[in-house]
Amino acid sequence: MKPRMFLLIGFTFAAMTWGQAAAEYAVGAGAASGAAAGAKGAGQSVGGVFGNLSKTVDQAHKSDGTAAPASPAASATPAAAVRALPLPTKPIDPSQVKLGMGRDEVLTRFGEPATRTSQIRRSQMLDTFWYKTESNDELIVNLVDGKVASTVLASQRPRNSAAVRR
Repeated sequence: MKPRMFLLIGFTFAAMTWGQAAAEYAVGAGAASGAAAGAKGAGQSVGGVFGNLSKTVDQAHKSDGTAAPASPAASATPAAAVRALPLPTKPIDPSQVKLGMGRDEVLTRFGEPATRTSQIRRSQMLDTFWYKTESNDELIVNLVDGKVASTVLASQRPRNSAAVRR
């Protein structure tokens, strides 16, 4: 009698879980078909973009191999999306960088540094800019909260770890 009761309970639970599994499968299948319908439109639009790109590239190359000028619409970008920073310029004169100069003034006068880092330490914003100099050295400009706090040539900075420790 006990084995029959065990089988009856087991089959009852199996039937109940099968119903739940069937319901979840139906919901998943419906969601997948809905997502596939939306993805179809996305695939067509991506294909259209690549088709237009291919046409633009084909038009850019004339049969003689020279490139045609790009159309203004193809190269136009919103002005707000592109922030124009001064480009790296010729090597700078270290004597031109003065203590207390602002970050924007340094970038405007000397251009974008070869390398730059930023960090926050003790609630202060610390920036370090590396510029090439006329003497083929590097000028390291340290800014604290947006103002030049110190400058040092890379060849003249201390090299031992005790002097660098803060």
